[in-house]
Amino acid sequence: MKTNTRRAALICVTLTMLCGCGKQHKAENTVKDFLENNMRTDDYSVIFTKLDSTSHVTDSAIHRMRTNAEKNNIFNKGIKYGNTNEQYQYLKTKICIGKDTLNQTFYLQPDLTEVVAFK
Repeated sequence: MKTNTRRAALICVTLTMLCGCGKQHKAENTVKDFLENNMRTDDYSVIFTKLDSTSHVTDSAIHRMRTNAEKNNIFNKGIKYGNTNEQYQYLKTKICIGKDTLNQTFYLQPDLTEVVAFK
């Protein structure tokens, strides 16, 4: 009986880890696509932290981030973003361009399909 309980626990842990890895991978790909479409250079590398969620980002904060992004010379102007929501997933990144390193946080839709804003 103990063996069955251990197996069930192992299966649950494994499935949880696989689901989390899938979300991480999907979020990273969404941000990579966003960078590919909106960076002014192709000569960069990016490192990601662990995907996390937040509900502490207001519409006004999203607006400020988008306004600041328009002033950022590394990114193209007129970036297309996803719609705002009440909860976001986010990834912190280190973007290396030559000898410079840029720390950015990307906020994504809960389904991880679109970037809503970044700072």
